[in-house]
Amino acid sequence: MEIQFRNLLGTIFLAITLCAGCEKDEEEIAPEPDGPKPTASFTASQVADDDPFTFDFENESTNFSVVRWEFGDDSSAVETSPVHTFLKTGTFTVLMRVENEEKYWAQREKIIQINPDRLMEMDTRPTGTGTLDLAVNTGVNLSEVSWYNGATATGSPISTERDVSIPVETGRFDYYTLQGKTPKGSVLQITRLLTDLGIVRDITADGVLSVSRDNNGGPDGGEGSKKLVDNDITTKFLQSDFSGDLWFQLEFYNPVVLGGYTFTSGNDADGRDPLNWRLEGSKDGSNWTVLDRRENEDFPGRRETRTFTFANSTAYNFYRIYVTAVNSGSLFQLSEWRVLSLPQT
Repeated sequence: MEIQFRNLLGTIFLAITLCAGCEKDEEEIAPEPDGPKPTASFTASQVADDDPFTFDFENESTNFSVVRWEFGDDSSAVETSPVHTFLKTGTFTVLMRVENEEKYWAQREKIIQINPDRLMEMDTRPTGTGTLDLAVNTGVNLSEVSWYNGATATGSPISTERDVSIPVETGRFDYYTLQGKTPKGSVLQITRLLTDLGIVRDITADGVLSVSRDNNGGPDGGEGSKKLVDNDITTKFLQSDFSGDLWFQLEFYNPVVLGGYTFTSGNDADGRDPLNWRLEGSKDGSNWTVLDRRENEDFPGRRETRTFTFANSTAYNFYRIYVTAVNSGSLFQLSEWRVLSLPQT
């Protein structure tokens, strides 16, 4: 009996040893090694010189099994290296994301800019007979052309020819819009302010604004001086305690010739509107020449834009408006000030 008992114990001990050995072997099994991680890279190139809307996106990524493209215009693709046509101008963020079989991923983005002002222009030719000849100037392949009287392409076009003559009164400013469409359906559109001599250029954004005294909230305040040139007539510059010595000016890095400017009245009390002012030009910021003087001016409407022109052929680095009176009270307000470069005769 003793021998059998010992044999039984030996058998149990051997089983326990074998079982423990199996568990140890399982713990030491190494996992499968991960594959190489993906990298994301691509290039973008315009397919044809006369088609600035179509781009070839060449995928240069590595170690991926799937890819997805987002073109920033509500469209996408899953091809490895797609060709994509944008249907309008603008700034688009193109995002490419690649992924491998282990679900590791990488992504890369590029900015595509399609600027209509660099792709198309209106050629103008004054006739001296109350009309202005306009023509399309572009290297883009256009299958359709439409001209519109106004700042938007709405309603029926006045012409669908590449050349057109329009009536323009002397001293009057009118917006005209030119729209072109490519054979692939992409739309290119520009708007220009025209006078009887040609295109009027708004160059306000090229200057640096400063004022003699700002709003109590500072230039970045809700009614600070920056609102004066933000190209938004729903905002305004407001100054309290007006005493007839307010000036605001634009400084240009290179001297420019101005021939006009616009004022847009504020949204409320007309007593705050400018009444008397003068426009001055300077080459050094110290010596000033009066270029235009206005007295008893009226803005009957709220957020009403008025244009003022003056004779000038001299290029200045500084242009300053000096406001000496408002309609009434001690508050000054103005929604917008824009400066204009007129075509030279």
